Amino acid sequence: MAELYGKLSNVPYGRKDGPARAAYKTYNDCLSFDATYMTNCYKMPFAPFIGINRYCQSIQLGCGFLRNEQEADYIWLFESFLEAMDGVQPVNIITDQDAAMRSAILSIFPDSCHRNCRWHIMQNAQPVLGNEMSKNEPLRVELNDTIDHSMTPDEFENRWAEMVLKYNVSDNKHLQDLYDIRASFVPAYFKNRFFPFLQTTARSEGFNAVLKRYASPHNSLFHFFEQYMKLQESIDVAVDSNEFKDEDKILRMWGEWPLEEHAFNVYTMPIYLHFRAEIRKVTCYNVNLLDGQQFNVVPVTGYVYGYGKRSYRVEANLSEGIYNCECEKIKRDGILCCHVLRVMAQLGAVQKIPDHYIIPRWTMPPDDIVPEKVELPHVPVDKKLTNKERKLLRYGTLCNNWTDYAKIAAESEKATALADKYMRELGKELSAMKISAASKRNEKKKQAKKQGEPSGAENVGDDGQGSNTQYQHVRDPIMTTTKGRPEEKWKKSGLHLKASKPIKCKACGSAQHNTAECPSKISTVPEQKEINFFRDMI
Repeated sequence: MAELYGKLSNVPYGRKDGPARAAYKTYNDCLSFDATYMTNCYKMPFAPFIGINRYCQSIQLGCGFLRNEQEADYIWLFESFLEAMDGVQPVNIITDQDAAMRSAILSIFPDSCHRNCRWHIMQNAQPVLGNEMSKNEPLRVELNDTIDHSMTPDEFENRWAEMVLKYNVSDNKHLQDLYDIRASFVPAYFKNRFFPFLQTTARSEGFNAVLKRYASPHNSLFHFFEQYMKLQESIDVAVDSNEFKDEDKILRMWGEWPLEEHAFNVYTMPIYLHFRAEIRKVTCYNVNLLDGQQFNVVPVTGYVYGYGKRSYRVEANLSEGIYNCECEKIKRDGILCCHVLRVMAQLGAVQKIPDHYIIPRWTMPPDDIVPEKVELPHVPVDKKLTNKERKLLRYGTLCNNWTDYAKIAAESEKATALADKYMRELGKELSAMKISAASKRNEKKKQAKKQGEPSGAENVGDDGQGSNTQYQHVRDPIMTTTKGRPEEKWKKSGLHLKASKPIKCKACGSAQHNTAECPSKISTVPEQKEINFFRDMI
């Protein structure tokens, strides 16, 4: 968000915020701007820049305070916004009917398509046209139909001329004033411009309504800044939760058309619901073939909500996957219209939305989790794995598999709770398995001790590997007789027949025993021996 905090002195100042600047790079194709709400005790108009994200939610990209709603104030505000957004102009912008605002936009955003709010213009015309329209209901119906359902500027001007002639209202000054500003609000002049599901500044007004819950017109600017940041946090939470709000719901598709399933897998949920509404309107039309690639889509019931009573012409090139409808909904809203879908159903060869009709801003966001994989040891096929290599291979395989599961479980709170549940159960089973294996090893050691056989680390052969139970029946070989006279019958020399010097005890001097066997040094009482030991230690 780039927050532009009004002219509190002769020098403007502001603050830049990274997330909103990053969002503006993706969502600068359509902005809603309005400056009609007072949020502070200084009576400075509040002017928010509102964008539309991939979930069709309103997001705040910046705001400003104005001392006066003059052209110079709007020029400063737009220049500050442009500076905060690295000089990137909005592609399309919709505002209310304000001459100073229009002049500033033409000056600072010359490359932007500026559109006025249709609702505001018609509301301003109602007080002066309401009396006459109430007396002439057919004129009111035809006026609204001419404004809403004319497909091109030429068609609008022709239908307007026919309407004026038919009802003899050429001298009506107020209708003439409405005609003079036709290029600023009539949808026919913006059919090929991206204003998704939008003809009014309702986005800005809706944001103002939400802001009223956080800030009072009697608060100071400092208090407003604090509340504004809280609102920013709540909007960020709402954006994040949109990915998970339908996780507990099983959404049933309207029909069995593979194209609808493709839209469900590609688009975000709000955009899919818009697309599904178009699929339902397919049943409201019939198709007539005009020539090889021209089709006339005619309403069945006479009136279709959002499209009126008229028929629509669709040009279809099946080999190249190109479909053009004169309603231009694909350019205006970024999704295919029901007329193109009706022709697709008529042709019967389309099972998915062509890639060039899927715009990235309506699709699911790219995955921000990149799982790290453990590199498994490379082992030749003809090599027998050692215990260590087998253990490392099992560990790497488990880590890679569980990383994939963790990525899926992180998608929602419900999935995370389910993963935690089974991980706890798995931990209990693995602990029980470990205890059972240790118990079996201890029991085996006890049995081996009873049988006088080595167990554990002692039960190892000459090759350094544990003994196998299949060799336990093997017994020791019989001792064989060696060559020569037995050792006890060897003849000894004179040096070994008699000691050259008698051995005496060094303690008592006796020749009957040695010093280690002297009775005077051996204590017959174990307690006295321990006492003597500790006394010597002290």
